[in-house]
Amino acid sequence: MDRRTFMMTGAWLSTTAGCAWPWLAPAAARGDTFAIADSTLAASAAFSRYAAALNLRTFETGDDIGLLWHATLLPLLHASADAGSAPWLIGVTRASDYFVLKELATRATHRLEHSHEQAARSAHVSFVLAPR
Repeated sequence: MDRRTFMMTGAWLSTTAGCAWPWLAPAAARGDTFAIADSTLAASAAFSRYAAALNLRTFETGDDIGLLWHATLLPLLHASADAGSAPWLIGVTRASDYFVLKELATRATHRLEHSHEQAARSAHVSFVLAPR
């Protein structure tokens, strides 16, 4: 990990206090990573700022994670795979969106690397999906 990534990761971890997941940092630092966020979640908003600081392509879940997958993510993943490197997917989403995304991604191109489900009241999940 280079110094810039370390400093940005440290800043993000300190600003999100109890919502930080340090295991996201190695995947985010790869450079071939897409970030997926849900702007309606406080933890996801902090994650979006972190992804923007690292210049990661960030996608908003919107109202339909399935539409985001089929219309945007899957074509990008196939194009990247054709170019020789499939990107990693990292994110913070609602548990329901994570479930759908994990099922679609693991069936198509990825494997689950790590996930963490927050307490039921906040109902968000952070995750890393790595290429096979």
